[in-house]
Amino acid sequence: MIVVFGGDALALRVCEELIERDGKRVVLLWDGDADFARAVQATGARFVARTADEAASLREAGIGEAAAILAIAGDDNDNLQVALAARDLNPAVRVVLRQFNRSLGRKIEQNLSDCSVVSLSSHAAATYASAAVDPTCFFGVQFPDIDGRLVGFFKRSGTEPGLARRSPAQIEAHDAVRVVARGGQTAFDREAPLGDGESVITFGAVVPRFPKAAGRTGSRPRSRAPELVRDLRRADPLLRRLLVAVLLLFAAGTAFFALVLHLDVLTAAYFVVATMTTTGYGDISARSANGPGEAGAIVLMVAGVAFTGILVAVGSSLFTRAQYAALQGLRPVSRRGHVIVCGAGNVGSRVIEFLVRMRCAVVVIEIGPKPEIVEGSRARRFDLLTGDATKDSTLDLCNVAEAASLVALTHSDTMNLEVALSARAREPDLPIAMRVQHESFQTSVRSHFGFENTFGTAALAAPLFVGLATAPGARGRVRIDAHDFRLIECVAGSDADRIPDGIPLCVLRDEEIVLIADTAAAFPSERILMLQPVPPSRRAPSAAALAMEPA
Repeated sequence: MIVVFGGDALALRVCEELIERDGKRVVLLWDGDADFARAVQATGARFVARTADEAASLREAGIGEAAAILAIAGDDNDNLQVALAARDLNPAVRVVLRQFNRSLGRKIEQNLSDCSVVSLSSHAAATYASAAVDPTCFFGVQFPDIDGRLVGFFKRSGTEPGLARRSPAQIEAHDAVRVVARGGQTAFDREAPLGDGESVITFGAVVPRFPKAAGRTGSRPRSRAPELVRDLRRADPLLRRLLVAVLLLFAAGTAFFALVLHLDVLTAAYFVVATMTTTGYGDISARSANGPGEAGAIVLMVAGVAFTGILVAVGSSLFTRAQYAALQGLRPVSRRGHVIVCGAGNVGSRVIEFLVRMRCAVVVIEIGPKPEIVEGSRARRFDLLTGDATKDSTLDLCNVAEAASLVALTHSDTMNLEVALSARAREPDLPIAMRVQHESFQTSVRSHFGFENTFGTAALAAPLFVGLATAPGARGRVRIDAHDFRLIECVAGSDADRIPDGIPLCVLRDEEIVLIADTAAAFPSERILMLQPVPPSRRAPSAAALAMEPA
C-alpha cells in the first residue's frame, strides 16, 4: 500500500498510475474537499481528510502498513513535514519527496535513508529546453540527475537531410546517436536503409539544432522597408498628420520661392528651411519679390514656429514614454538566432538555466521577474523584458523574425496559446514549445492549431513519482511509438544486471555522455541510463484527473 500526499492533478495522475500499472493499493491524504474526494475515489484510491494532527491523519491513512509515502504537494515545507512525520510512525517506509530546491533535496537524500527527492520544475524543464533547441525532441532528461547534461529522444524522418537512404547503423555512426526504434518497432534490421517516409526514434545528447536558423544561413538580410512602413502606420495619428503638413508646406514653399525669386530648387529649399526654422541668415531676402514674396515668407515663419512647438511637444512625450519603457525593462532586442522564453516562474527559470548552459542566446519575457532572474539579466547571461508576453507590443520588441525558437511557459494554458499564435502570426516557421496542463486541451491544441511540442508538467512528472515509489533510480517514462519504457539511472554492474529486459543507452565517462549498446561496455561504478519495457495502462486517465489543473 502506498500513501500519496497532494491535492492537484499530479496527485490524481500518480494515484491512477499506481493502481492501473502497478496494481497498488493507494490512499490519498489531503485537505477535506468533497469534489476532490470524489475525484480521488474515481481513480480507485481511498481518500483520507487531513486534520490539524499530522500523526493522527497519517495513522488514519494507514502509514504503519505502507511501503512508501509520496509527499508531492505544491508546498515544500508541507511535503517535508509530512514525510518526516511518516518516517517517525513507520521507520521502514520509503519516502519520495517533492522539493523545488535541488540543493536541499540532495542533502536530504544523503542524510535520510531510502529517500528520493525530485524537483518537479527541473524534471519538466528538461523536456521544454530540449524541445526549444531541437524541435524533433519529445522527451528530455538530465543525466546524471542534478548536475548532468541533457539527453533526449528524437523523432526523425527518413526524408531529412543526412538520414535519407541511410541504415540505422550508418545513422548511429554519422550522428553519434542510438537508434532505438524504426517504423514503430523496437526490434528491427539495423543494416537495411530507411525507406521513403520511414521514421526512426533516436537517443543522444541534446545539442542546439535550429532548422529555422540553419535555413537562413547565407541568405541576404531582409529589407527594412516593410518594417518602416509598419512603424509609420503605428505612429501617433497627430504626428503623422503633422509630418505630412510640414512636407507639403515645404514642397509648396520651395516651388513658390524658386518661381518668384528666380532661384534653383536647392537654393529655394535652403531659403525655405532658413525661414521656417527662423534662422534668417540674410543672404537671401523675400523683399525682392515685393508683396507676394513677403506674404509667403510670413506664412512660412508663422507655420515654422507653430510646427516647431508641436514637434518639440510630441518629441518630448515620445522620449518620456521611451525612457519609462526602458526603465520598466521594455526595449527592442537586436539579437539573432535567440530563444524566446515567455514566463520565468519555477519551470521557466530552470529552462533558462539549461539554455544558458548550452550557450544559447536567450530573451526572457516575465511580467514580475524574481530577483535571481533580474540578477541574471544584469550579469548579461540573457536579455530580460519586464512585460506581458501576450501583448503584441511586448512580443514585437523580441525580434521574433530572427529568433530560433520560442517557449511559452506562463501560468495559464490560454495565455501560452495566445503567445504561440501571436508568434506564429509574425513568423509562421518559428519552432514553438509550450506548456499545456490540461490534457484534453493539449489534444485540442495539437489537433486544431498544429502545435506538436506541447507538454504538461503533471503528465511528465507522474511516471517519475510512480517509478520512484517502488525503487530509487527511476527517471520517468517515455513512449517510443506504441511502446512504453521506464527510464532508469543506476550504477553499472550488479544494479544494471538486476533490471529485467534492460536496454542500455549511455554512461557518464570523464564528464561526457558515451553511448553504449551493451552493459559490458560500461566500467564498474559508472552511472548508466537504461530503458525497461513496461506493460501498457489498462485505462486512460479519468475525466476528473484531466479536469484538475496543478496548483
